[in-house]
Amino acid sequence: MRGAMATPTQTLLLVDCDPRTEAMLGKSLHRLGIATATLQRDQGNTSLNVIALIVELDQFESPDLLARAHAVGLPIIALSHHETLSQIQCAIRMGATAMLNKPITQSSVYTTLMMAQGLRNRLTVLENTNEDLNAKLQARHLIAKAVARLMLDCTIDEHEAFERIRTLSMSLNQSIESICQDIECHTQPMRRRS
Repeated sequence: MRGAMATPTQTLLLVDCDPRTEAMLGKSLHRLGIATATLQRDQGNTSLNVIALIVELDQFESPDLLARAHAVGLPIIALSHHETLSQIQCAIRMGATAMLNKPITQSSVYTTLMMAQGLRNRLTVLENTNEDLNAKLQARHLIAKAVARLMLDCTIDEHEAFERIRTLSMSLNQSIESICQDIECHTQPMRRRS
């Protein structure tokens, strides 16, 4: 999506919306230059180049579609008659990044779509950062085991063991984690023999 508008090959999917809501949304989105497609009860064409989904909470019957959309990081907009606490909680459970309330206007559709897209992008960045931090946390365990192994095998202190790993990492142009993995793999057969 460039700025606010979608290209003609991109579609905003209207999920489980009643016919009147579909008509109102279709009219507003058409004016914005955004194509729409509808889907009811997890049945319909999902092979479109979808940029976002608008899901009517009161009519919702497409959990599989929502799970797939969430998995690929599509913005999900929950549509409701009333913005009550229970409706907001339901939207959050569904993975919605924005909420659109009736009556539907062109400006509210545009604003909500942009907010959903922005929040989805921020969530994706945070999820990726979380995965990276989790991988680093898991690597610390591997590094600690390799340092401990060198300390025992070479009767050296912790600082010297880590320096050896770091120096080997730089000289072989491999990550510290890779070196530690190699140390762990090479010491396991020795432990089995003893």
